[in-house]
Amino acid sequence: MFQGQIEITGQKIISLKPQQGNLTLIINGQKINFGNAYAFPGFTDSHVHLLHGGEFLSMPDLKNAKSEQECVDLILKKPFHRGNWILARGWNQENWNKKSFPTKKSLDKVFPNTPICLIRNDGHSLWLNSKALEICKINKNTPEPNGGKIVKDLNGEPTGILIDEAIELVRPFLPPYSKEQCLSFLQASTLYLAQFGITTIHDMDVDPESLDIYQEYFNNKNPRINTYILISGKKFSNKVLDVSNYNNDFLHVVGLKYYMDGALGSYGALLFEPYNDNQNSSGLQLLSEETLLEIFNLASKFNLGLCIHAIGDKATHLILKNYELFVQNAYKLPKFLRIEHCQIIHPEDVLKFNQLGIVASIQPIHFPSDFEMAKKRLGNRQALAYPWKSFQKSNVLICSGSDFPIETPDPIIGLYSFVNRDLIDPDKIFGSEKLDIQEALATYTINPWLSIKEKPSNLELGSKANLTILSDDLNKLPKEHLNEIKVLASISQGDIIYQR
Repeated sequence: MFQGQIEITGQKIISLKPQQGNLTLIINGQKINFGNAYAFPGFTDSHVHLLHGGEFLSMPDLKNAKSEQECVDLILKKPFHRGNWILARGWNQENWNKKSFPTKKSLDKVFPNTPICLIRNDGHSLWLNSKALEICKINKNTPEPNGGKIVKDLNGEPTGILIDEAIELVRPFLPPYSKEQCLSFLQASTLYLAQFGITTIHDMDVDPESLDIYQEYFNNKNPRINTYILISGKKFSNKVLDVSNYNNDFLHVVGLKYYMDGALGSYGALLFEPYNDNQNSSGLQLLSEETLLEIFNLASKFNLGLCIHAIGDKATHLILKNYELFVQNAYKLPKFLRIEHCQIIHPEDVLKFNQLGIVASIQPIHFPSDFEMAKKRLGNRQALAYPWKSFQKSNVLICSGSDFPIETPDPIIGLYSFVNRDLIDPDKIFGSEKLDIQEALATYTINPWLSIKEKPSNLELGSKANLTILSDDLNKLPKEHLNEIKVLASISQGDIIYQR
């Protein structure tokens, strides 16, 4: 945190002159006075989906809908087209008066001849109408893919809900976006993130086929933030893709992304014991133990890092168990290993993170948004969930993100969730796991760089000028008022990409 004068030339900080009560930036000779504001190292979101974020910003958002029918009404009012399909995102049956999964019937009444694909808020389930099911050749005889579920009615007919790997049955039939649309998605997403003080991102699950579009966008004078890409592991072909070809000042391919399990909301997170509110399910295992060892070896071979999605306690345990075996037998390790989400973890497994040098990549916004649903799903296992302070006490490196566009990317809300956990959960149903403001701030500033083995961007001479300008001092503001802080500007490598 800094007050005074910061001089920037090109991409770097060349002068720092402290002065209490005032903040002035001189960027390539142009002076900008922010008054009694504060400069911080630029915020990093360690888990976003940049291209899909811009796509989702263009779609109807169903997150505030209170019923299945309200979702239908919203897309009828303002449909978003992908070719001849209609798409929307954000539905969540847990927010409805009737909390069961929706079905194709309500869509069929209004859209009998147009394929409809509605994406659940966690991105792990699709809701389709009959026309979409027909186009994708999904019927009562369609076998379920490994790690996926086709929800069916009592007669064996698909209801329209596909979970996790069953989503892959739909992707080949979605019409492609044009290059111009994809470039517009990247710009919309970048500008949106910059409003929240975000100057760096770790972009998850990027399709290798999109890398040329990324390269075109980042090689031109578009609004740019520092983007570190994790390629979709299941789409990575090491025989034909040289990732180093895509690196430039703002764009870097640093690793691969995989999914070990699904999401808690759709009963896809892999648990040791059945769900408290669904005794017929313990979740979905998307990677075999043999495959885990193969991807550890693949990442080490190409000096890439790994980010593996794991929400359930069994999913995390299997990664830790097999990585420990790999460490014992491999002469070369992946560049880094992060477990993404880390929502439900046994205490003994928390210790393994530090012992094996694994990073805990978490999304603090998931706690307030999933709080009530997690209570129902977990029952008496609530104390295993969201173990933030336990990680901190065990000297585990924590980096934070949002999973945008699944959640808001606002780091201020993430910081608020960290330090006000006791206000969100006053009975400490999920344990006493809050962080203090300094611990929380590090997860958005310094730790994300360390998590991918990169040199941190900081407020010091010679550092790249990635800055977030805030209206207040995070350290002095009462914690319950943290969400009142305003982002005044975002500077990415010396370029002002947002100014309030």
